[in-house]
Amino acid sequence: MPQATDLAKRLAPAVLRYGLVVLFLWFGFSQVTAPNDWVSWVPIWVPSFTHLDARIVVLLNGGFEVIFGIILFLGVYVRWVAILLALHLFLIAYEIGYNDIGVRDFTLAIACISVALYDGDEWSPVRKFS
Repeated sequence: MPQATDLAKRLAPAVLRYGLVVLFLWFGFSQVTAPNDWVSWVPIWVPSFTHLDARIVVLLNGGFEVIFGIILFLGVYVRWVAILLALHLFLIAYEIGYNDIGVRDFTLAIACISVALYDGDEWSPVRKFS
């Protein structure tokens, strides 16, 4: 059965990367299509610091997650994109604090770091067509 094990090892980074793509696209599109549902998650200091309405902050955050989720899907600049997304999640986890959601986001940030350490895989659409 060494062939099945080799395939699993080759697939593992792509499964992690594509799982994170689904996460970022789902949350990003949710924020872009229904920003009012997410306004309560914007830290109170952000609108006063940025002078932007909380709804605009949600739209910008959702756009960031959609754009970088697509780039991660394509497999372009995987290391840098994964690092940016990890920093994004670390900030969210810090702002939310030590609770179930904060721990989840911290763990997802660690998953992004794992993708960054691997730096792409053979299953990226860009690598398939280049």
